[in-house]
Amino acid sequence: MDAKILNSPMRPPKTFQPHHIRHMISGTVVFLLGIGVNELVVHLRKHSPKAVRWSPIEIQRDYTIPSGLPPTNVQVDIGITEDGFYVWRPRKE
Repeated sequence: MDAKILNSPMRPPKTFQPHHIRHMISGTVVFLLGIGVNELVVHLRKHSPKAVRWSPIEIQRDYTIPSGLPPTNVQVDIGITEDGFYVWRPRKE
């Protein structure tokens, strides 16, 4: 059976048209904005106060995570936040 497709439209040649540049630019801008918003959310979550349980009876409601590790010669207390992260503070004497 040899059937031919009649009145089949020909595919136009693939060309790079001016509106393709707009699509590439707007896609790149949206991608970079998405990365920026994600970084902002991560920053705000990291620096917002959290509730930390230091012992079965001591809970601190306004703990902010420090930006680095403690010095090697400092004794620290280890606590756990409400979302399961371990945090530290200098030990109270």
